[in-house]
Amino acid sequence: MQKVDTLIENGLIVTLDGTARVLPEGSVAIHGSTITAVGPKEEIAAVYSAETTVNAENHLVMPGLINAHTHLSMTLLRGLADDLVLEAFLERVWEAEEKFMNPPTIRLGAELAICEMIRGGTTFAQDMYWFPEATAEAARSAGFRLMNGPIFVDFEGADHTPADQREGKARTFLDKYADEELIHPCLMPHGTYTVSPPLLEIIKTLMDEYLVPLHTHASETAFEVATVQERYNETPVSQLDRFGMLQPTTTLAHGVHLAPEDIRLLAERGSAVVHCPVSNLKTAAGFAPLPALKEAGVPVLLGTDGTSSSNDLDMWKVLRFAAILARSELGDPTFNPALDVVRMATSDAARAMGLGEKLGSLEPGKYADLIMIELNKPHLTPLFDVYSQLVYAVGREDVSDVFIHGKAVMRDRRLLTLDENWIMYQARLKAEEIAG
Repeated sequence: MQKVDTLIENGLIVTLDGTARVLPEGSVAIHGSTITAVGPKEEIAAVYSAETTVNAENHLVMPGLINAHTHLSMTLLRGLADDLVLEAFLERVWEAEEKFMNPPTIRLGAELAICEMIRGGTTFAQDMYWFPEATAEAARSAGFRLMNGPIFVDFEGADHTPADQREGKARTFLDKYADEELIHPCLMPHGTYTVSPPLLEIIKTLMDEYLVPLHTHASETAFEVATVQERYNETPVSQLDRFGMLQPTTTLAHGVHLAPEDIRLLAERGSAVVHCPVSNLKTAAGFAPLPALKEAGVPVLLGTDGTSSSNDLDMWKVLRFAAILARSELGDPTFNPALDVVRMATSDAARAMGLGEKLGSLEPGKYADLIMIELNKPHLTPLFDVYSQLVYAVGREDVSDVFIHGKAVMRDRRLLTLDENWIMYQARLKAEEIAG
């Protein structure tokens, strides 16, 4: 018998591998941070024994969800500026950020967000926010997987960093987290309307030197597109392309107002769009042209955006909106079937973020980032199609167990790496301060 650390056995295993293999009574063997084997229960039991055995009967086991665009620490601003036009919303949020968003506060907000995400089955998030080290340390302490990195804007911002000091801070971050297991560095220019060409040139130099992904907002609002057109006679996408920034590991948040030529460029370069339907609908920005993107072959991922605009970090809600939103516009109920939607939040996301060899499916050699969903519930009974159930019926309250990098971070709905009651208490105190 081969010894492993953990055996998750007797579950409905949804691998999301290349053939979308589903095992009705299967097991997953985990050793260290990685998956050793996935297969029928009897085959795995004949070869492997484990220190810890998890009975997954009446549970679905699948890769953890990937939230490809968010601003985690904005949990502390949840509901602060709702039902406002964009200018008033931004004024209220930026005022609060300027006054209150320092590294300790950002870490607290990130911890609150990580509690919420783990409970909802999200095991990996791509985060853009001030003082990225504070969020990275919160994630590392919690055992949560994170892609984040240095922010670039032309103004000082809440981090009080002049534009000419951002390259130095970026190098410090990229060097510090280069070899971290759970922290995946990424360059984070806010957008082409807030980052000038000289700074874009510096960012491209860092991309080439450090070989890290790039994540930025692009074409989120009509105002943003008009601003870039007026300044540079380009769209945000074409400007990024001119600087050589559209690469296979480049992900663009929102992509609501994309021209046909933008979509062609993205398809040619292999860059991805992160669709944030719930946030974009709530702010009345519109939504990404999913049919045109998929027809052109542009990779599309899913994100919640920050909780100051989306109000929660529930990826199951995002999956559902991504599945049904464009169908109404097209009048086609067959568009974007459930399996494709689940891949957008798992294997497709991992691939576009440069981690397809390590994440996104349950396969030997990949990191053991997986979740268990309790199926013995009225709203999940009966079960005819696992992907339909995941997209149209499952909610975050159904997630019972979460493993990240081979370690349990939630068992039987109990968080193991975070004291959520203390975090919520501290968050309420901070909210009183913010509210004044």
